[in-house]
Amino acid sequence: MSCVLQRVYKSVWHAIKSFNEFVRLPVALFVVFATILIVKSYHFYIPPKFNTGFLAGRETYFFSTPYAVGFYLHIVGAPLALIAGTLQFSRTILKRLPKLHRTLGRTAIISTIGFATPGGLIMAFGTRAGSSAVLCFLVMNLLTAWFAWMAWRTAVARRFVDHRRWAWRCYLMLASAILLRIIDPVLRETGVPDLQSYRLSIWLSWLPSLVCYEILHSRWSLRIHRN
Repeated sequence: MSCVLQRVYKSVWHAIKSFNEFVRLPVALFVVFATILIVKSYHFYIPPKFNTGFLAGRETYFFSTPYAVGFYLHIVGAPLALIAGTLQFSRTILKRLPKLHRTLGRTAIISTIGFATPGGLIMAFGTRAGSSAVLCFLVMNLLTAWFAWMAWRTAVARRFVDHRRWAWRCYLMLASAILLRIIDPVLRETGVPDLQSYRLSIWLSWLPSLVCYEILHSRWSLRIHRN
């Protein structure tokens, strides 16, 4: 029975690996394309335009508080971290260009810990979506920074299995920027009021994917350990 189960697990594992390889490139291209679209909107931010878009109505405190510093740190660091993180999962780069893989890793870590998450923490206190949004942004940015730090630490320690797990956690958090821009319009189209839609979207952009990853990872690890 044990041999049969092992064969089943191996078959499932190979199927998952094959599926991952099949979807890896389209997903990577989608993430890079979505990130480029986000960056294209930066003409509203440099110089800041307060009559439309994300910065609408923020002129009263944008420069008089640390919000402007946090905002520009975030919009510089987040796209760099997301694109570098996406390229990090390329098996071709990992196997054939290990130095580039390490350079991309350093770029992703520095962009995340040095720019994106500090900026996100500052911006959290300037949100106009209420205490739920403040809490969400605080938790999101603290977790992202922690995941990035642990990905770095485990890579330096050459614990590459753990490194991949922490890197995936960090990447899921970074990808929330894209999911937020998908979920929010969908909820609004279904009739959810704008403010409520935004509050729900910022939680849904990272929490379900992270929970699903942890469940799948823990169950798979438990099965491998038992066998």
